[in-house]
Amino acid sequence: MPRKTSEPVKLSPGELELLELLWNHGPLTISGVHREFLDRGRSIGYPTVQTRLNRLAEKGIIRRDGQYPASYEAVLKPSDVSGHYYDLLETLCGGNIAPFMLHLTGKRGLAPSEIDVLRKIVRQHEENDNHRAGKRGDE
Repeated sequence: MPRKTSEPVKLSPGELELLELLWNHGPLTISGVHREFLDRGRSIGYPTVQTRLNRLAEKGIIRRDGQYPASYEAVLKPSDVSGHYYDLLETLCGGNIAPFMLHLTGKRGLAPSEIDVLRKIVRQHEENDNHRAGKRGDE
């Protein structure tokens, strides 16, 4: 059943984890998803993976092809589900990202590659703010 694009998408952590696998790996069979979970050290039964994939397909979040064995692929893009997390940020931290980031990074720290990405994001926002401030000064 196709999803209505105007509907907000809220996913459980387990559903999001399955969707993330499909985003990163492309179409996978049930066995492929199960193997990925085991490779990540996640002990999950094959029937559980099958049930979750089929439920996501019924919701129109992923698509199952007609081949045997069936492959599952994501219908939604990451941007399709991000709106829910803005609501969560608003609820938990009044929309302020800094305390949220502090909480997240305090639990497990950051890898050097993550720090690099965050620095790039901050620089990009600073450049955008400076550009907007310059335009206002020109008016």
